Amino acid sequence: MITVIGHKGVVGGATYQLFKNLGYDVCGADKGEHIAESDIYFICVPEGNVEEVIKILPPGLTIIRSSVPPWTTKKMSEKYNRHICHNPEFLHQAMALIDAHNPDSVVIGECCEEHGSIVEEIYKPLLCPIVRTKPEISEMVKLARNNYGSCIISFWNEMDAICKAAGINGHQVGMICSLDPIIAAKGSRLHKKYGGACLPKDAKQMISFARENKIEPILLQAIEEVNNTHEAIS
Repeated sequence: MITVIGHKGVVGGATYQLFKNLGYDVCGADKGEHIAESDIYFICVPEGNVEEVIKILPPGLTIIRSSVPPWTTKKMSEKYNRHICHNPEFLHQAMALIDAHNPDSVVIGECCEEHGSIVEEIYKPLLCPIVRTKPEISEMVKLARNNYGSCIISFWNEMDAICKAAGINGHQVGMICSLDPIIAAKGSRLHKKYGGACLPKDAKQMISFARENKIEPILLQAIEEVNNTHEAIS
């Protein structure tokens, strides 16, 4: 039995439906209600509620899907003496269900080889690359991917501002540049800041994490400044 906690949210809903469609015995639960015993628990709640959920979970393998600062999974594993893995999601809010069924990869931050293998087996039917690593790596991968997306959007918005000042069509510049395979195709999102549930939150989380480790994130701060000069993407 798989229990998805936070199944009414975007990530939890997509995760729940994915496992159901793959033929698993799956049920959903909210973070505050009594959670019945299960073999595996997927936590899909906002970062601030993760520990609240872990505190009340019955025994069983726990997998955090939420975006959390690096070392959170390891700390929770030690604090509550339970097996916890990290399995970041890379879902776009408007296409969460489609993305869940068609991932470019699955990343598993495993607490140990045995439980990493259990999580891998769950995702094998998706026939995509599965990467197994340490939880602190998978936690950082999630933040790095989202911050990279934020960086690219802000970069093209700044290019567009320069183009506009010079009387050049910035949209065409972005589209032509994106023909280069090493350049991400984000040029179509000109004039709009990155928004949604993840990118702004994860940008702030990465900046905070950097400062906690005595690194001043000059580039990340600049990305936020550029972003704040534009309107949000609807």
